[in-house]
Amino acid sequence: MRSFLTALLCLVAIVGAAIAVPAFWVNEHVVDRDGFSETVAPLADNAKVQQLIADEITTQVGVAAPLVPSALVQPLADAYTRGSEFPKDFAEVMNQQHDWLFSEATPEDEGRVMSLDLTPMVNRVLSEQGLGAIQVEGPIEVPLSDSAQAGLEAGRYHQLGEQIGYIAFGVAIAAIVATLGALIFARRRGLVLLAVGFGVVIGGILTWLLGEWARRRAQDEVGGAEGSAREVADLMVDKVVDNMQNVGLIAVGAGVALAAIGLLISALLERRR
Repeated sequence: MRSFLTALLCLVAIVGAAIAVPAFWVNEHVVDRDGFSETVAPLADNAKVQQLIADEITTQVGVAAPLVPSALVQPLADAYTRGSEFPKDFAEVMNQQHDWLFSEATPEDEGRVMSLDLTPMVNRVLSEQGLGAIQVEGPIEVPLSDSAQAGLEAGRYHQLGEQIGYIAFGVAIAAIVATLGALIFARRRGLVLLAVGFGVVIGGILTWLLGEWARRRAQDEVGGAEGSAREVADLMVDKVVDNMQNVGLIAVGAGVALAAIGLLISALLERRR
């Protein structure tokens, strides 16, 4: 009975650890607003992102205020995206995208697809360069999906985000409780650590594979975007997925280390016997 209970608890710990690694990462770095903002924040210092946003601002000013020559706007936009205000504005735009997908859709946004709202950036460029009299009321929105097909509609991941949160914490608690229970009942506790380490390794592999699937899925969903907006979206996807896959590799290493410790403890205890 004791051996059966230990084996059952080890199985729960393995499954829980395997699911908890990817679920916790997604919950903390994608579903959570602050975690997502922190993950994509370094993109504001990426020279390619800065240039793409500057070019898009120049284009949109030309559309919204055709009397302002692009030869004047382009250097102002370049200076803005390389300045100290851009990271804060970029973070705010990214937070808007997050809220669009993970907050419940309002009646007026129902069915609309996600877009980059560049209105604040455009007006900041104009005002900081002494052109405050030329204010663009907007909204200046660059679509990130195609409204003619299933795209990034408002509230698309609201329910899924809530479910991922429940799963992440539920399986993490189950894995911890099962591990502690197995350590209490097991005759060879080193093998329990070995089993949990194996579960963490599986979790790391699943995290890496999930990242690869998410990259393809996200790139398909922003397929309706064009020009600079599409390139910025692709860079954002790559940033998030690269972070996810790096965490997956770290988890694999941590799981191997934990399994090795468990195996070593088991071998030492066996030798003493």
